[in-house]
Amino acid sequence: MTLECGRIAGVPVRLHWSALIVAAYLAYSLGTTTSVIAALVGVIGFGLSILGHEVGHALVARRFGVATTSIDLWALGGVARLASEAPSPRSEGFIAVAGPGASALIGLTSWVGWLTLPITGITGEIGRVLLWLAILNAALCVFNMLPGSPLDGGRVLRAVRWARHGDRPRAIRESARSGMFIGVALVIASIGLTVTGRTSVMLVFVGLFIAANARAELTMGQLHDIVSDVTIGSVAWLGLAHADEMTTVAQIINQQRRLGEAEAVLVVAQRKVVGIALVDDLYRVPPDERQLTQLGDLMRTIDELPNAPATTPLADMLLKIDPSTPVILVREGDSLVGIVPPTRLRRLLQI
Repeated sequence: MTLECGRIAGVPVRLHWSALIVAAYLAYSLGTTTSVIAALVGVIGFGLSILGHEVGHALVARRFGVATTSIDLWALGGVARLASEAPSPRSEGFIAVAGPGASALIGLTSWVGWLTLPITGITGEIGRVLLWLAILNAALCVFNMLPGSPLDGGRVLRAVRWARHGDRPRAIRESARSGMFIGVALVIASIGLTVTGRTSVMLVFVGLFIAANARAELTMGQLHDIVSDVTIGSVAWLGLAHADEMTTVAQIINQQRRLGEAEAVLVVAQRKVVGIALVDDLYRVPPDERQLTQLGDLMRTIDELPNAPATTPLADMLLKIDPSTPVILVREGDSLVGIVPPTRLRRLLQI
């Protein structure tokens, strides 16, 4: 579950519930050694540090013509979700280093703040929190520059390899393999700490997270070669059923033949497609509420869904699909001609 908590430079900032748990734990931990005000400064500073890192990616990506659909903050950090891949090795590298660069700048600012504030009283406590933030951001900068996906250093490695041999899918695979090695190494290191009497559960989670995401990226890189000649339009569901936004869920479910196998209905208002209602969402409505619930209440608006021309190579879409995306719109010119749910892509790739 995520909550949109605002926009920065037009980019939605979404907060996952797990980030709130981390914030609460951090507030409690800092509160045991500092004043409430200093602990509050620490929690806010921590959140701004993660956010600033991702904003750095988003702003530089925009400079190279790559839009950012959202910035998501969660327990293990954040992610700037780019609407498309970097168009060149140079842009890939600059977008990647922007995040660690922002962390370095935030860390430097925090360090200067620590040097500036008096060392006694409440300002002394806040100063010590600023020193902690400086060390934290320095660590984030260094850690994120490790050369393996999905870390920023992995994207830098990808850019370097891409520039060297000109084969982007190959560069993705190389960066992913490096990321898997780093993830496994972190898990082994955490086991080593346990043997010496120290525990590092967080290191295990981070290592597993890196290894799993690197593995997924490696798989996507391999699939890129397999489907290099397939377009998104060739796997889309076409000829979707239309229904007015005032149509009730009960009416649609009672006419299941209209749905076919596309698992979605185009929602129309004043002869214009304004959104899409997913069949899964329809069936989640309790039976006793289906007569009163309209498609307009459940639909995903056209503007909030990613779209791609029908001629877009499927390989390119595989590299930027967000698993949380319910559906991808397929267009021919200005006309919506079909949809592709990520679940359909996964089923097709399993065949």
